Amino acid sequence: MKKWTFLLLSAVLITVSVLPLMPRAASYMLTIADTNIYTPPSGGQDAILTPIPANTNVRVVSIEEKRIRITWQGVNGFIAREFLSGGDVSVVRPETPASGDYFQLAVDAELFKKQNGELVKIGRLLTGEVWEKNSTENGYVAFTFGNTTGYVKETDVTFLNEAVLAGGVQPGGTYKNRVMTRKTTDLLYSKNGILTSMARLQSGVLFETLAAYRDYYIIDIGGRTAYVRKSDVTLYTGNYVNPFKTITYSQMEKDLKELVLWHPDIASLETIGKSVDGRDLYALKLGTGKEEVMVNASHHAREHITTNVIMEMADQYAYLFKTNGEMNGYPVQNILKKSSIYFVPMVNPDGVSLVQLGAGSAINEASVVKMNGGKTNFSAWKANVRGVDLNRQYPAAWSTICCDPGKPSSQNYKGPKALSEPEAKAMYDFTLAHSFKASAAYHSSGQIIYWHFHQSGAQKTRDYAIAKKVSSKTGYSLVAPQSNPSGGGYTDWFIQSEQKPGLTIEVSPYVGNHPVPLVYFSSIWKQNNSIGLLLANENIK
Repeated sequence: MKKWTFLLLSAVLITVSVLPLMPRAASYMLTIADTNIYTPPSGGQDAILTPIPANTNVRVVSIEEKRIRITWQGVNGFIAREFLSGGDVSVVRPETPASGDYFQLAVDAELFKKQNGELVKIGRLLTGEVWEKNSTENGYVAFTFGNTTGYVKETDVTFLNEAVLAGGVQPGGTYKNRVMTRKTTDLLYSKNGILTSMARLQSGVLFETLAAYRDYYIIDIGGRTAYVRKSDVTLYTGNYVNPFKTITYSQMEKDLKELVLWHPDIASLETIGKSVDGRDLYALKLGTGKEEVMVNASHHAREHITTNVIMEMADQYAYLFKTNGEMNGYPVQNILKKSSIYFVPMVNPDGVSLVQLGAGSAINEASVVKMNGGKTNFSAWKANVRGVDLNRQYPAAWSTICCDPGKPSSQNYKGPKALSEPEAKAMYDFTLAHSFKASAAYHSSGQIIYWHFHQSGAQKTRDYAIAKKVSSKTGYSLVAPQSNPSGGGYTDWFIQSEQKPGLTIEVSPYVGNHPVPLVYFSSIWKQNNSIGLLLANENIK
């Protein structure tokens, strides 16, 4: 039909008085040829013609004798009945939720996937495209999206009992990897020889590829395959932590967020408190299991090589989970489905920053220089930024701690009272909020393991057996039990309060009162790489 004929028909239709026939709820019809939606003049505005292509689903608002009021992509207006499938009211296809193995998009539909149990918008599926359904869940249609599940709202689709899914994608060569969109990214297929978008993803969306073909990766989505341009995505590498360089607080923060970004299925990050100078104290959870263990590092500022150790643990465990690999015979995926490991990689970020970056990293620069005897070299500093030794802050024989200087200092000052410092209080509260079956606190140096704090009987026997396993793996000596040990340490309190195994692991040969040189990292890593898994795998009652 010529455009002028349609305009004339539309104008005539406006002047005709008809009795509207209301369709059944949420009905759709299909355009059978390219045509226009006629929106009548209103409020001084001229009538509008909006082009609409053939084979497009439109939502029916009401049915009149010669025209049908519809809505499509935010446009409301009329289409002559002869341009829509089902010229008779009886063949208008109603939406039938949870029926049909396929679905077609009536609009550009919001695309969701689950993250931490919540539906999060990641893009849109485009109008008119047909997909294979997996199921319906609470008002959403579920379908395959890479190696996970995508969702659209039921109200945005028409269900179909039969459909021929569009092809237009070469099979390519098998290439399975995680990729992440760099920007708004189209999922494409060849339609009549022209690359056409079937869906559009937001920046930062993670998904799994199926294959690769020339300049494209290929993804499985809704029973179909789609191209995504290689230039539009970033490839997963599995190495986001560089443990062979000094890890500052800002670098650690960046690496933690990167790990969570690439491993949302098993990794989550929370802030458990703030330091004296207001830095966030982070805990990274790795795993989906109900049993929990905790590994922490850098209670003492100059011992920041321990941050490298447990950041590398988190990075490697996450990669091995994804690839279903093992570390020293431990099946990572199996363990992290049974247990979850919490990593607190930098308990003392203000102190670590002081050692690494100098007095300028502190809010009160003059105060820290004064506590350091006027010196600007902080390489020997162990305390937090207020001069309190955080590993003498816990309520375990706190009143009898030895060798306390009685005032703020670079080391050994236990503070005015137990848990006076926000970093120690955050660790205390975080621990009590969980039921950790074991904990390890990493320190340096000396290659020894503290494991005993007044245990006796079955608890002592159990803890000694686990300590021996850690000693066997690391090659570090176990410190013999003492009748009156100086307390205040995190694992002292953990053993006493939680009555579970708590290990203080001192890495590296003894190097004196300064940071462990990075040249030792390779041997430290080899000695300690599977300790988190060892503890998580233990059956501790």
